[in-house]
Amino acid sequence: MPLHKSGEDYLEAILVLQKKKGMVRSADVARHMDVSKPSVCHAVATLKRAASYSWMEITSCT
Repeated sequence: MPLHKSGEDYLEAILVLQKKKGMVRSADVARHMDVSKPSVCHAVATLKRAASYSWMEITSCT
């Protein structure tokens, strides 16, 4: 399934932060992208469902 621009933006932010910090928290992504933490959790859940990004380990999403 093709990614939308927003999905690509979240993936890019996650990868950038993962390279810098090793572990990525939803708060880090939210701050980096200037969005809310619930938006990050929703986007990550959508990416996992739609594209099988099972490697994503974002902490603080419940």
